[in-house]
Amino acid sequence: MSYHIIDCRELDAGQLCAAMNSAFSDYCVPLSLTVDKFLYFQKQRGFSAEHSFVSMSGPDIAGFWYSTAPSASYGSRGYAVSVGTDPRHRRKGILKNLFKAVVEKQKSDGANGMQLEVISTNERALRAYELFGYKHQRTVRVCRLPKHSLPVSRRNDLSIDALTVEELPDDESDYFDTLPTPQNSRASLTALRGRMNLIGVLENGRLLGWGAANPDGSVAQIAVHRNFRRNGIGSVLLEGLGQSVDTDHLTFVNVDVSATGVNAFLDRAGAEDLLQQFDMQLTF
Repeated sequence: MSYHIIDCRELDAGQLCAAMNSAFSDYCVPLSLTVDKFLYFQKQRGFSAEHSFVSMSGPDIAGFWYSTAPSASYGSRGYAVSVGTDPRHRRKGILKNLFKAVVEKQKSDGANGMQLEVISTNERALRAYELFGYKHQRTVRVCRLPKHSLPVSRRNDLSIDALTVEELPDDESDYFDTLPTPQNSRASLTALRGRMNLIGVLENGRLLGWGAANPDGSVAQIAVHRNFRRNGIGSVLLEGLGQSVDTDHLTFVNVDVSATGVNAFLDRAGAEDLLQQFDMQLTF
């Protein structure tokens, strides 16, 4: 069986979505994305058709490596939006050839490396990425918080206001202990402007904290200024995010396990762990 690699500029979202659903059909977290949800997924993660490649077997996509352009916010690295192989075409060297094509394109556009996340129990994928030169940088947590268990805020003196991305501070270092992964970054919030629920808590015009949630209930960011933590602001934001989505739970994707403050807050609120992922990076 022969394969040839092309970039994604001439492929439509339906083809790319179908390939992704097929590749993840037998995973521990099976996918069944609609085309609309796939388009949202592309925007959320910064998909670039010219930096993404597929391996074709006749008219069918046998494997793919969807990627972003190099991002200055992440050390001029390209971010793997999603990587997968159709179960019928595994163990044929497809991923290795896709990796070579992506690396060549990233280098030609000035990237210093690449990064991705992989489920910590996916030993086959982990071995492959390690062979490509990726190294484990940090572990991130995925957990769920049922809305019925959200903490009740006692801060009746604080109000929640809708925010725009432009109202967030340029310097976020006083709000975040660790850098969000690319799918939860400022670039993602900007790309989804008007579609993501972004709220903030202000006091006398000063932004004490903010939260951002996708319509499916996945929380991209929750941040509280370090000088105002343990004062009920996080609970106010959780309550506001819960009210902003129609799902019966909030899901926190890629929370750095070393961020002890936010993890302790989520644990106190009753978060249920779903899985862990490894943030892995490759340096050219």
